[in-house]
Amino acid sequence: MTTRAAAASSLSRADWRVAMGAPALYLLLLVGLAQALALLLLAAAAVARCGAQSMLVYGSLALLLAQLGAGLLTFRWLRQRSAQTRLGGASGFGPVHNARGWLLAGETGGLLLALGAAGLAWLLPHPASAPPVMASLLIALPALPLASTLISVLLAPLFEEGVFRGALLGALAPALGPLGAGIASTALFTALHLPEQAGYGWGLLPIAALGGFAAWLRVRSGSLWPGIVAHVCFNALVGFGALH
Repeated sequence: MTTRAAAASSLSRADWRVAMGAPALYLLLLVGLAQALALLLLAAAAVARCGAQSMLVYGSLALLLAQLGAGLLTFRWLRQRSAQTRLGGASGFGPVHNARGWLLAGETGGLLLALGAAGLAWLLPHPASAPPVMASLLIALPALPLASTLISVLLAPLFEEGVFRGALLGALAPALGPLGAGIASTALFTALHLPEQAGYGWGLLPIAALGGFAAWLRVRSGSLWPGIVAHVCFNALVGFGALH
């Protein structure tokens, strides 16, 4: 048996379920919860004849509940099924060796990638028909800027890193190796953001770069936390630019 075949055979059926099930479950829960809450919101607004401001408040609450529910339910599913891998476990939420250096690398890289995204948007502006960069077609709910910022800067990086660079990369690494698992996780992570970049394909480049950088940080540091920091910094700076 070749080395690659032996590595592939070490990836159990349970690991494949973790690898492919985690992103699918997260996406389905996110969309399903958001749409269910949107229907409830519209029904409640019709009965109570809510004004625009009340709709924003209720929409913000629905968005937060959808994101929290999708992330926490996916993490609970992962906790029951994740298997240990040679990258330190499918979760990846362990301690970071040389924490200060790796966290600083994540912060610096995330900010530089966000500046690159801003430069790309300046050179190649959105078509008039394209949605804003931070608008997502997955969750079509009205929301206050504070709620959108909380989701984008804190909740989404935590849950997305746990799913894509934690469960997915960690479960695929024994069969594909760190490089192959990193490429696969980056490709699926980029695909998740296709709806919010509809009509602006260039916007996927910074997202793919962020995914690749976070995957590299995950493999090299052995932990998700540097990638989470990079993701937080990227979303914060890009979101700041979108709001101004």
